[in-house]
Amino acid sequence: MTRKVKLTFLASLVLNIIFFGVILGHLPRSFDERPSRQERMEQSLRKLPDAVQARFREKFAQVRAAGDPARQKMEDARAEALRLLAAEPFDEAAYDRQINKIDDLREEMFKLMGGQIKQIVKEFSPEERRMFADLLRRPPPGAREG
Repeated sequence: MTRKVKLTFLASLVLNIIFFGVILGHLPRSFDERPSRQERMEQSLRKLPDAVQARFREKFAQVRAAGDPARQKMEDARAEALRLLAAEPFDEAAYDRQINKIDDLREEMFKLMGGQIKQIVKEFSPEERRMFADLLRRPPPGAREG
């Protein structure tokens, strides 16, 4: 085999292994009986009085809106990272810079959202803050909710 054929075969093999890994990585999710984070939040919100429910929905919308610009920047940065990953020749330094940029944007988004949450809960009673925190809390790994 020529060198070009060997490299093509190797690249094809690597891509097939990655594809197989992605497929296997998504399989358990399709069999998972646990509700998604959004479904868990909706279930929890439905247990609250209507007035509190409406207020919390409004506040969660504000938190999401605070993170939207950074979230969009992250999506753009991810697209660029994937472009760099597929580029020929592969520029490892540029790819590393892009991954660092994604990490910085993720940190920025969480700071923005955390600041928004802090502003929001200032107007809540202690009981409302507890309920709000419960809605944000993630269940322990492997926990199933009814």
